[in-house]
Amino acid sequence: MNISKIRDEFLKGKPVIITDRNRESEGDMVFPSEIADEKIINMFITHGRGLLCTCTDENILTENGFFKLPVNGYDKHYTNFFIPVDYKKSDTGISAYERAQTVKKLSEKPKISEFIYPGHVSLLGGKGLENRRGHTEASVELCELCGFSRFSVIVEILDEKGNSHNFDYIRELSEKFKILTVSVEEIFEEMISKKNIVKKVSEAFLPTEYGNFKIVGFEGLYDGKEDFLIYKGNTDGEVYVRVHSECVTGDVLSSLKCDCGNQLKNSMKYINEKNNGIIIYLRQEGRNIGITDKIRTYELQDRGYDTYEANEKIGRYPDERDYDIAAQMLKAMAAENIILLTNNPEKKKSLEKYGINVLRTERIYGEENDFNRFYLKTKKERFNHIL
Repeated sequence: MNISKIRDEFLKGKPVIITDRNRESEGDMVFPSEIADEKIINMFITHGRGLLCTCTDENILTENGFFKLPVNGYDKHYTNFFIPVDYKKSDTGISAYERAQTVKKLSEKPKISEFIYPGHVSLLGGKGLENRRGHTEASVELCELCGFSRFSVIVEILDEKGNSHNFDYIRELSEKFKILTVSVEEIFEEMISKKNIVKKVSEAFLPTEYGNFKIVGFEGLYDGKEDFLIYKGNTDGEVYVRVHSECVTGDVLSSLKCDCGNQLKNSMKYINEKNNGIIIYLRQEGRNIGITDKIRTYELQDRGYDTYEANEKIGRYPDERDYDIAAQMLKAMAAENIILLTNNPEKKKSLEKYGINVLRTERIYGEENDFNRFYLKTKKERFNHIL
């Protein structure tokens, strides 16, 4: 992704298209709010056809008096709508000129007292791209990466029949108007390469049953999570690394439904023997669906569903984890050349994507038993773990 090229397009008065094939299967035209004018708004209305929205961070809206619309129901694609508004000095608020005026005034972070509602510009509150990989969050992040304020104007692209999710039409539109296209994931990767999303906050000595380590606490700057790692030896050379996702049932309660607790203990033993290594503990319970939803999937597994199917059955993705935070934690420890202890090829791909040099991988196994045999089979066959 070429940020300078995208910025140049914005300055020429041309939008970009942000695509999302993973979550919502759609494309949105995007432009920085602070330089929006009548021409760009008219283009959005004419060729985008969807709902015209201004996006910024949720906290900016709430701190300035804007308020959310009530929500009836919830799904994984939920959009965080605030009250739609018009700038007070508008006439009807509906013309392209007046909507451009509203969009620009919003980017100046004014109070809600300068607007009337309900109006003709919908407001969307972003939750941070680290927390939600949506067009709202991606558009705000892209504007900031290009040197503009964290306010964007977006419109969902509908084809001639009024349908979304038509990527052939999105491609044709992009070619017709020579509009650059970028994906949500590309914006996220660019953000991770440019911004810190975690910071090291504490370090102490940690004696354990499996050896003496040092423990380091990290704070998420966007999601507020407290991840941590333990390490032994030097971390700035070739270092053994285990990236372990939180599993309270396996790690703490010694559940036999999985092999997580065994893998953690075996990793600690292995690194202690090598006298060199890091174990990153990420707060991603249940492949990042949380303990409550994980228990819901347990009940489904008791009825015969595998872990992949159970996650989908409750409306979640089979695996919602990412390892961007792990990559930044490793960089904070000067550990960018690693030997990765894993059975999961996705961990290697993800860490490499975020700039970590994985020299090689080594398997790290747990124990098989009557309760987790089906779970391990699912790991191998549906999640492509090397077992």
